[in-house]
Amino acid sequence: MKHSAALSVLTIVSSLCLTLPLKSDPFSDVNAKYDTGVKKSNDPRISEFMNSEAEHLSKEFPYRINLFSQGQIAKNNAGVRASENANQLKGNSSGLVFFYELVPSAMRVPHWHSNANEIGTVFSGKIRVTIWKGTGTPVVYTVNKDQTWIIPKATLHTLENIGDEKTEFLVAYDTPIAADRDFVTAWASLPDAILARSVGLAVSDIEHIKKTTSNRLSKFEPNLKPDGKRVANPLSNDMNAIAPLFQSANGNITRLDAKVNPLLNEMMLQRTVLKPGAIRIPHWYTSGNVLLYVADGLGYMTMMDDDGHPYRATVSRGDLISVPEGNFHGLLNIGSEDLKFYEVFNNAKAPNEITLMNGAKNMGADVIRGTTSISKEASEKIMKTPLISYIERF
Repeated sequence: MKHSAALSVLTIVSSLCLTLPLKSDPFSDVNAKYDTGVKKSNDPRISEFMNSEAEHLSKEFPYRINLFSQGQIAKNNAGVRASENANQLKGNSSGLVFFYELVPSAMRVPHWHSNANEIGTVFSGKIRVTIWKGTGTPVVYTVNKDQTWIIPKATLHTLENIGDEKTEFLVAYDTPIAADRDFVTAWASLPDAILARSVGLAVSDIEHIKKTTSNRLSKFEPNLKPDGKRVANPLSNDMNAIAPLFQSANGNITRLDAKVNPLLNEMMLQRTVLKPGAIRIPHWYTSGNVLLYVADGLGYMTMMDDDGHPYRATVSRGDLISVPEGNFHGLLNIGSEDLKFYEVFNNAKAPNEITLMNGAKNMGADVIRGTTSISKEASEKIMKTPLISYIERF
């Protein structure tokens, strides 16, 4: 059961709803997020481990919300937007992550973010991105599944579904206040007389604007037809065409950063796929805060916060986790299908990653033995053992 199947259970209504979903909405039950259709692993090692961990799972995990059950759900006949705000996630001072589903011929209306750069990626379907920087002609290009786009700060843009099926995509920003500005909200902020003079209309033409409901998703695009062509642009990348940072039978990591695209100078996107029974070795970054979004699968996550408090929790599709810089964390795929997650960094430089093993090797056997009380043989074994890779079999 993928994103489309999950969001299809949402009833798309004709009026926009900007409040939390009603109790009758399947996503209103926080426990429903675990009913993802992904079966738990039948690997006896995983089952034994999770049984032993049952009583140790954290009852609270303030660094996580589920966008579908705890986010702000906006929906109408054009689609669904599940969003979060920085106040919902402890330790999130760096950005935002939104999830969208658009029906065919629908669009994210023309808008700009006054203080945020944007990066997005398509999970399914196809969208057309239109950008206008204020000079010249608009830049228009298409983005397919697993491809990305970049929107510079304060740039006017639209996102349109140009396929014949629903499209689903993730959008991330490099600030916790994206400051959405669209035509309706911008126009309605002005006195009628000034607005009319600004757009060359009579007051009678625009006096209804302030009574119009703000609608970030629109299906009013009568001339929009499905488009089968892929139009490339320097602001777009194909995650599947990027050489993986790491790849093995246990999974892979692909990173989109400034080395891949020099135009990406404020943010970075990393996609990780863990095969069933694989573990992303616990680590921490020294190069910025991270927002981690679980796109598919079922995982077990460990994390230690700034105060040294450890958290252990199961995570699934729609979960968004704030990982402040330096916070120690790792994931294990405890499901029967691939665990796929995206990490959004608030800088475009390659992140510096530290693990327990490479940290120990650089401190030396005597220091490790003295601080952990392991035997001399064990400490020397660490020094002689090759570094453990990013992803290993559990």
